[in-house]
Amino acid sequence: MNQRRPFSIGHAAKMGGVSVSTLRSWESLGLVQPHKSESGHRSFSSEDIDRIRRIEQLRRIEGQSLSAIRKKISSDPLPKADDADEGKVQRLPIDYNKIGAKVREMRKLARMSLRDLSVKTDITVSHLSMFERGAAFLSPARLSAVADVFGKSLAELLGGTSNDNLPFVRKGGGRIVGTFGPGVSIEQVTVAERMMDVELWTIESGRESDGFYSHDGEELLHVLSGELEVTLGARDPVLLRSGDSAYFSSSTEHRWRNPGAGKAVVLWVNTDSARASAMQFRGGGRRLELGTSHSDGLGEGALDLQLQEGCETYRVMETHTAGHPTRILIEALEGLDGETAAEKAEAFREKYDHLRNLLLQEPRGHTGSFGLIPFASQTADFGAFFITSYGYPSLCGHAIFGYAKALSALNRLEGRTDFTIEMPGATVAVKLRRTRDEIDVEMPGTFVLQDGIEIEHDGRTFEGALVGGGSCQLLIDCDQADIDLNSENLDDILSLGAALKQAYIAKAVSSHPPIDNVLLFRKTDEGTRRLFLAIDRHRYDRSPGVTGLSACMALEATRGTLDTGHKIEAESIFGGRLSGEIISIAKATDGRLVCVPNISGRAHLNGVSTLIVEPEDPLKRGFLGT
Repeated sequence: MNQRRPFSIGHAAKMGGVSVSTLRSWESLGLVQPHKSESGHRSFSSEDIDRIRRIEQLRRIEGQSLSAIRKKISSDPLPKADDADEGKVQRLPIDYNKIGAKVREMRKLARMSLRDLSVKTDITVSHLSMFERGAAFLSPARLSAVADVFGKSLAELLGGTSNDNLPFVRKGGGRIVGTFGPGVSIEQVTVAERMMDVELWTIESGRESDGFYSHDGEELLHVLSGELEVTLGARDPVLLRSGDSAYFSSSTEHRWRNPGAGKAVVLWVNTDSARASAMQFRGGGRRLELGTSHSDGLGEGALDLQLQEGCETYRVMETHTAGHPTRILIEALEGLDGETAAEKAEAFREKYDHLRNLLLQEPRGHTGSFGLIPFASQTADFGAFFITSYGYPSLCGHAIFGYAKALSALNRLEGRTDFTIEMPGATVAVKLRRTRDEIDVEMPGTFVLQDGIEIEHDGRTFEGALVGGGSCQLLIDCDQADIDLNSENLDDILSLGAALKQAYIAKAVSSHPPIDNVLLFRKTDEGTRRLFLAIDRHRYDRSPGVTGLSACMALEATRGTLDTGHKIEAESIFGGRLSGEIISIAKATDGRLVCVPNISGRAHLNGVSTLIVEPEDPLKRGFLGT
């Protein structure tokens, strides 16, 4: 790949805030000119991304047509990547005074009225309206309140810098932001790129933050010249002069003003806690932050953990859906090449398969552990592929529920309740119903491959059905077996599931597809379906099973006992519950009925963990027990 153009088309689209198809359209019009390899692979430089952002700003914020933009760009071209020089980094000043248009777009996307936003921010409707039209400014405190509504930091709302991680920035080489009205100017040295956001603020006499505000992270400010009065919470105001500094938690309510006769120039440094939590710490650091001390527990009084030299740490978010866990890796992984979920999963298999064992096998996991690796999708709102203690499934319903819960908790949805997730096996639509804290997932089309298949086991004949759609399952009604589906019979249920799977494998001929698992089910006296998804003798789904419930509904619909719009409830042997309904039924060309199920349920947060790998641990890469 061209060394000066390191970004793929998917990465460039994400950083520029446009779709991949839009970029290709702009390329055909001559607005952008990526590097193309002999195989046709496109790559972009940071200057290309600056150009993309400029085009998008002219199109969306200033409302210019593409033909007008092409003329403007042609007469005032951005510097080419090959002209870049580390010692001559220049970044174009960007007029962010019309950032109101960006806020308006986010508000419309969240289906929020001006009055709704006014109530949440305590800013009048008229002022918000003028701000969105570019006719008024918002103070730092008020703009911070707006950013908070959409789950963004102030830096994210203003936009970050992009300088190819160059270590030096010349005087005046930052990006100039003038969002807070006359009298406050910000030069962004580096923002939303690394652990620290670094800015130079120039504040004219009499200007102030217009009230208290707070956000995540920590911050340092150092007065280079002039005076700045800073107030933290209920403390008395403190006047800082040239050479003075302040360091505090950004979650503390704070305000500032320039009471002096001249301008104040301040070096302002912020850390972003969300960005910090996504960092992967290897080798160099030997201290792991524990948090604030409050009482006399074992960990209290110590704000960090002393780690052995050479330790690796991995941060994960833990969730469960109706009882089955999902461990979501929140570290950034490099080198996950490919454009699709399947290609990303294969890249992970080639480069990071040892992490699958480390994260999910014992002693940090168990045979039933399930993992999810997020990635930025080019075709959906979010992307994910799955890892287990024993392999790489292409589709998993319960993990999608956990992922949706995590995205909401991490404020990655920006007010949206409807979004899509790309997986190796399919792309699904997800909807959050916040009033009931429930999640709806529209699963892929599910269909019966064969009904009435006979399986011989222990001198008895069991009649079942093969159901496909993301995975292939053998469904067996437990009314045929002398066994109750309850937790006390777990060992017997697992034995039966494993035996039926082996009997099917022994019986299967070329016309019979391989199966992923066996779904044992029974309809209870209350009308619910009790489901147990057996993978093998030691592995099983602790929940009723999202794909299992989908398969059960497709079988009932094919048999004529379930129609669209009729909701059914499902439970696991441990008490976890899901519900589902078929939202459409269509007949395929081969005559099969293809059902599209919608599964509803809840996912819950279990915690955020830091997994530690000591270099001398003989079992650090994990092992599988039973």
